Amino acid sequence: MTFLSPLAAVVAGAIVVPLLVMLYFLKLRRRQMIVSSTLLWKRAIQDMQVNAPFQKLRKNLLLLLQLLLLLALLLALARPMFSAAARSGERLVVIIDHSASMNATDAKPTRLDVAKASALTMIDEFEGQGGVMLVAFAHQARVMQPFTTDKALLRQRLSDIEATDQSSRLEPALRFIERYAAEAAAGGGDTAGGGLNVEVLSDGRIHDTGKLALTGGKLTFRRIGTDPQNNPTDNIAIVSLAARRDFAKPQRVQVFARLANFGPNVVDTNVTLAVDGVVRKVTAITVPPAPPLATQPDGAVVYPPPGEQSVQFELTLTAAALIGVSHDFGDALSADNAAAINIAPPRKLRVLLVSEGNAFLQRVIESVGVETLVTLNAKRYENLDPKSLRRDLSAIRSEGYDVIVFDGYAPPAEALPPVNSLYLGQAPPIAGLERRPTLESDPKTQVFLSWQRDDPLLRYVALDDVLLVEPGRLVVPEDGRVLATAQTGPVMAEVVRDGVRHVTASFNVLKTNWPMQVSFAVFISNALDVLSLQGQGDAGVAYAPGDVAVIPVAADVQDLTYQGPVEMVATAQDGLAVLPMFQRAGLYLQQGGSGSPPWNRLPVNLTDTLESDLRPASQLAVGSVPVAAAGSATLVRQEVWRWFIWAALALLMIEWVIYTRRMYL
Repeated sequence: MTFLSPLAAVVAGAIVVPLLVMLYFLKLRRRQMIVSSTLLWKRAIQDMQVNAPFQKLRKNLLLLLQLLLLLALLLALARPMFSAAARSGERLVVIIDHSASMNATDAKPTRLDVAKASALTMIDEFEGQGGVMLVAFAHQARVMQPFTTDKALLRQRLSDIEATDQSSRLEPALRFIERYAAEAAAGGGDTAGGGLNVEVLSDGRIHDTGKLALTGGKLTFRRIGTDPQNNPTDNIAIVSLAARRDFAKPQRVQVFARLANFGPNVVDTNVTLAVDGVVRKVTAITVPPAPPLATQPDGAVVYPPPGEQSVQFELTLTAAALIGVSHDFGDALSADNAAAINIAPPRKLRVLLVSEGNAFLQRVIESVGVETLVTLNAKRYENLDPKSLRRDLSAIRSEGYDVIVFDGYAPPAEALPPVNSLYLGQAPPIAGLERRPTLESDPKTQVFLSWQRDDPLLRYVALDDVLLVEPGRLVVPEDGRVLATAQTGPVMAEVVRDGVRHVTASFNVLKTNWPMQVSFAVFISNALDVLSLQGQGDAGVAYAPGDVAVIPVAADVQDLTYQGPVEMVATAQDGLAVLPMFQRAGLYLQQGGSGSPPWNRLPVNLTDTLESDLRPASQLAVGSVPVAAAGSATLVRQEVWRWFIWAALALLMIEWVIYTRRMYL
């Protein structure tokens, strides 16, 4: 223990301590009185001896207590301090993960509660002049509080961080502090105004670790959760759920579910299938365990994939239905124990093809089982009202279209339809998305270098032998997804705007050999299937935490309310209502609006393998440098003068009690 103001305490002690002692040397002026008994003589003589000057002090409890009280006050004045576990530098950034995996109960009461308690300790112990910034992240990041030294305000903002079932992405949170990190790098680390310490409190189950980068400042990863090697956590999760109707017999529905076991033990559980809340079937399954963790020579921990088991059901459904699957094994995370999907009524697709003439494309679309294919040229399309092109998904037969295919043409911004669409050879007028032609310096004939083989749009699509003549390239916005690339850059991508999916290919299919291959028909079939049911045709209609739902409503509907794990409200405009981003998994029931299926109930599922994997990561990859999980911190001062003030008050109360008892005869 050291003192910040020892001189002030010494000077004050040199003055007040002698004064206190002198009080016990003072001789009181007494009035002589005649008493009728000698019982009081002994007490009177003792009192006179105590107050006689220049006498040796006798033992006195009050004097001892008063000296201790003065000592406590003088120590508080000296500002004692200890070296405490806090954060170095002038400024501190606390980044807290509140994604789905942070709801696990292996750390009591939950991982998020433990992280918030650790953050509170950091805030209370930090003494940097630049203050503390508080950031929370899940699917998106949010600055809960900019830099401040107001610890009461920081505690309040910390308590405002609520649990979610979203996936975790750290990169947006690091973007918020890039400017401060750059200042720290320019300021020379811990020099005045330049020190920045970044504390990430998470279990490390982060999706975008390959994109993380931070220049400047010191980043520390505080791992939350039990040790996955010495104290593993059991969790059985439904990581995949799909339902689809048979093309030949639309009333026949197949349901597929996949369960994953992230724990070290074999698990026997019952899987329940329910339709519209009514149990249809219960199946007992055994899920194998996850293999043990392995450690590489450099100390990095390798996390093997979980044990998995699939289950399949068959149903006969002649109308729209909500299909739910759940298991009954008690584990550390409840959000992934159940999942549900909306299956649409049996029907065939209505597709609009906007083209100046493409026989290959027209025949392929007709061959995949569409009910109606309407072909228009660009001029006739622009005479249509774009809002009238959306088909009512709740009706078996209705006007409008499920999917629009634009071949070599992109509508102007004012004619962009609110319908999921496929663009071939052009790009829609969306901010950040652009098709650029092939340059003279670029290869005229190109091939696909890579494509997302596991994406539903490109599943079972082989592009190895496809030749592209003057394919151009795409400039893709930050929130877009690149599906395939050629030598000069992206040539296929997907962008979602206002809940509408736009799949774009930069090349003209007639300038390729793709229409002559089976993979072209497979791709068109995939695209129509995926885009026809809001991008989830292969798995019914369902959402994930972090998604935004676009709901078609009647023209006279203004407000739309859904009751579920949390209440969600949206204002309708032009026949569409956009709900806020889903925070929690569960079933949301519509309280207003048309109430027609499937929009009257929206299932939101945590079918995320990474979030369900409750084995905390051993490190984060930030840039090219892995940041290992840490359990200790640098040392910074922690003043304890308040404790001496409380001790002085306690001594004062004791001294007062003893004094009053002595005065009572």
